[in-house]
Amino acid sequence: MSERIVHISKRRTGWAGVDPTAPWRERLRTVLDLSRDAFVETDGDGVVTEWNRQAELLFGWGRDDVTGRPVDSFLVPSRYVSRLNAELGRARDSGVERTAPRELLLNHRDGHEVHVTSTAYVVGTGAELRIGGFMQELGDAAAAEEALAHAYLHDSLTGLPNRTLFTYRLAYALATAHNQSGSVAVLVLDLDRFKAVNDGLGHEVGDELLVAVATRLVSAAVPDNPGAAGTPELVARLGGDEFLVLFHGEAAENDALTFSDRVMSALAEPVMAGGAEIFVSASVGIATNKAGSVSEPTPLLSNADAAMHQAKRRGGRRVEVFGEALRLRVLDRMNTEHALHWALERRELQLLYQPVVAMDDGRPVASEALLRWDHPEQGLMSPDRFIPVAEESGLIIPIGAWVLDQACAQLARWQQGGWSGTGAAVEVNLSARQIDHPGIVDSVQRALAESGADPARLTLEITESALMDDARSALRVLHSLKDLGVALAIDDFGTGYSSLAYLQRFPLDALKVDKRFVAGLVDPGGPEIVGAVVGLAHALGLEVIAEGVETERQAEELRGLGCDYAQGYLFSRPLRPADLAIRYGRGRSRRLAGAGA
Repeated sequence: MSERIVHISKRRTGWAGVDPTAPWRERLRTVLDLSRDAFVETDGDGVVTEWNRQAELLFGWGRDDVTGRPVDSFLVPSRYVSRLNAELGRARDSGVERTAPRELLLNHRDGHEVHVTSTAYVVGTGAELRIGGFMQELGDAAAAEEALAHAYLHDSLTGLPNRTLFTYRLAYALATAHNQSGSVAVLVLDLDRFKAVNDGLGHEVGDELLVAVATRLVSAAVPDNPGAAGTPELVARLGGDEFLVLFHGEAAENDALTFSDRVMSALAEPVMAGGAEIFVSASVGIATNKAGSVSEPTPLLSNADAAMHQAKRRGGRRVEVFGEALRLRVLDRMNTEHALHWALERRELQLLYQPVVAMDDGRPVASEALLRWDHPEQGLMSPDRFIPVAEESGLIIPIGAWVLDQACAQLARWQQGGWSGTGAAVEVNLSARQIDHPGIVDSVQRALAESGADPARLTLEITESALMDDARSALRVLHSLKDLGVALAIDDFGTGYSSLAYLQRFPLDALKVDKRFVAGLVDPGGPEIVGAVVGLAHALGLEVIAEGVETERQAEELRGLGCDYAQGYLFSRPLRPADLAIRYGRGRSRRLAGAGA
């Protein structure tokens, strides 16, 4: 019996004597509606003054149906009316504040009686007396216990087994496989771009989609012929948009792969949710306990999860099986993440700067800050090795803040030295995690303020995919950054799926053509593609910077296509600030090799 409502003393006004439309009354009603117990309140004459949501469900009458009616006219069986009147009389006379729990039989709207246990609370006296009763239905204890156990072990949205039940069944399967022949496989399925559905269409539509996907998973788990290959032992929901599937038998891994094929086919058809067709795909990871290599649930689940994330990194809509090669990659990522935690403190990170040149005359006009890690054991490490690890672990937030601080400080030093070459402006990359982080605008503002750097000389580069992951949120962030006075560029253009409608709305200043398109300039159709990108950017009022220019032929093609600026090894490798000063001279610009006649 719930007794969590705080008692209101007779010495205070309490429920009685207050305008029922007062704001506090509405708040109280909201609290009562959240209660798991039915709540019925009457005045001293037995007229209903309050009736919560659970009372509506328990007795069948709505709040508006009963408020203002005598409780003995509909709720209390006629044989109990005289007893009710006697109890009301005692309450009016004595002001009893609480009664002991007791059992009652009360009327349901459809005619049957409901067996409840009730505790009454009395406040006020005389005309201001109010009686509030908290009630719970008394049913079959065994059925109630079974319902509670089911709720504990199953997902409330989809009705599928939850992680608790799945882990229990997995542990049993591993123990059985250890003592007998056979193997165990775990499949982890994660929907691709589910966040976009929640953000764009709302969580209710997202929930509809999850229920529809769960239904298709269950259908795929029950093939036309019982016992056919690919039949799982259990399908469960891990949480969010992740699902778990368990296989146990002689060919568990093959069953998991067969099941994956059926699921991918099932998800190829659009899902109806929120009155609209939604196309959904999934990334799948599979791990097995071959040769008894895994005997506990946690490592097997971790292996399957690692395989699923590998599928995500490779573009999604695919299946990956955890094997030796992936195990080594996972270990390498774990070691990299561990070492990366100490890299800032040990001053192992550094920034190099690659010049950006004007295509018409080869003048160096800016430089891009590029992060490098001088690993104590592996030497200078490529950002491709550690940036994805920093992104996944969240370390990109403190590392990104450090990059901003260092780049702005260097920009301020170049300003103070009057350098008009590559130090005239600096470009800094922002990751998707940084764009999503609520402190990104403050971080940029702080770096500029503490360094004294001119905001107009700082360009922030954001990848196309980062912008389109959550275009509405990114739009708000970019406008806030633009208000600081910085320039904005879209990086790696052509590698994502930009919406031209959003591209026009983003407050951008420049577009950087991805190096893969630059490398393809020598291929059939390559110049036409880059020319279309340059034309689109200029139509939107954006300057164009080509990345990864390595040959004179690429540079000539870009000039002919009207590209404004370029960077790449043809002009210069990334250099330390001191080397830039030596190579290009302080206070003057010098034509770079390969930058035109």
